[in-house]
Amino acid sequence: MSRIKQFKSQTRDLIHRGFDRHIKLAVTGLSGAGKTALITGVLEQLLYANESQNLPYFNVRQHQRLIGCRLHTSPNWDTPRFDYEKAVECLTSAQGKWPASTRDVSEIRVELKYHPERGIAGRVLDERRLTVDIIDYPGEWLLDLPLLSLTYRQWSEKQRTLIDSTPRQEMAEVWLKKLYELSEVATEDNAENQLKIVASAYRAYLSECKTRGLKLLQPGRLVLPGELEGTPSLDFFPWPLKQPIPNAWQGLLEQKFEYYKEHVIKPFYQNYFRHFNRQLILVDVLGALEGGESHFDELKLALTEIMQSFNYGQNSLLKRLFSPQIDKVAFVATKTDSIIPSDHTKLTGLLNALTLEGRQQLQFERIPFELFSVAGVSTSQWKQLKNGTNVLEGIDESGALVRVGAPHVPGRLPAKDDWQQGYVYPHFLPNFTLADSPLPHIRLDKLLNAVIGDKLR
Repeated sequence: MSRIKQFKSQTRDLIHRGFDRHIKLAVTGLSGAGKTALITGVLEQLLYANESQNLPYFNVRQHQRLIGCRLHTSPNWDTPRFDYEKAVECLTSAQGKWPASTRDVSEIRVELKYHPERGIAGRVLDERRLTVDIIDYPGEWLLDLPLLSLTYRQWSEKQRTLIDSTPRQEMAEVWLKKLYELSEVATEDNAENQLKIVASAYRAYLSECKTRGLKLLQPGRLVLPGELEGTPSLDFFPWPLKQPIPNAWQGLLEQKFEYYKEHVIKPFYQNYFRHFNRQLILVDVLGALEGGESHFDELKLALTEIMQSFNYGQNSLLKRLFSPQIDKVAFVATKTDSIIPSDHTKLTGLLNALTLEGRQQLQFERIPFELFSVAGVSTSQWKQLKNGTNVLEGIDESGALVRVGAPHVPGRLPAKDDWQQGYVYPHFLPNFTLADSPLPHIRLDKLLNAVIGDKLR
């Protein structure tokens, strides 16, 4: 009976998608971009929309057409449910903390019931429903998608360029030393074990890159292996040296790279990405500014590579049913509560500059997109003192209420000399109780209206 129910549910989803009653929303972002916090904030605002006074730009709510919203059971039993309740528990605990970062694929289904406002539906139906599936997945895995279009040699050349840059050059020394030592004594009968040792050193190098805030980490499963932990499929690495790869290693490294593409990346892409039809691309612009010039440049490069991996195009009826493509995109600068409101426009401008190259494909395909600066859950309060000074108040890591002056946000992409001054932004902790739901946010109503508002008319 359970299989019959699952089949009926999937069939209903197919019909709803064909008639625009179903959206699969991908929340995309590199590690640390704030995906979990934003998804939690979005669910908070939807579930408590009719209780909120802070959604002026969410039209279905503002026009009093929203009947209600509820979490719903997903028919995809192979994918864990996004743990919204656990996230809220973290945010509202006595010692408030941010929810744990994403470590595996998860999704959650939310159903909205509303009064239609126009067209045949508005004249015939008293109410309609929209189903939204929100899919979350680790940013580390996202970075594997560009590998699908590369050979092992091409990937190695790209990695060689990265490793030659600051600060990676210093961080890669231990791995490169181990690589050089073992390549000098490479043998076919011991190749598997030798590759495993070098891959372990390469994994340690990638982990240090992640700790220091660098973003372009490939293959992503070496950083966050999931169910592949300890399997031979992860025992490979790029070839960064100028001398040829030892014959004992070359064939095996190329085979493992192709195996990873075919049996790890492609199934993940086919099971999830090809079904998306709306996308949020989250970007931690402020974190990249804090990291310095090399971090900022690497974020820009990573974003450009990632966007080339997605399937963009207008969704006709047949495409919606059988081959959905992303037909609307929102670029989202997160953690906006770390700066004062008058600087939000500057943050959006930086986001615009960072994603300029990646957005060329969207413009060519005439895919609608918008840029936003938001906070999924806002943890600060902006105040202007009597002397005109702008400050932010929030809870610091020690649990104390602190007040900080307005941090500097550049009005354009920083030039070489601008990086010398450095950029520092406050990192406040959540300080809420369950009575505060819906939790405060910044501009989620505009984001929601842009991403799903056209389906709620």
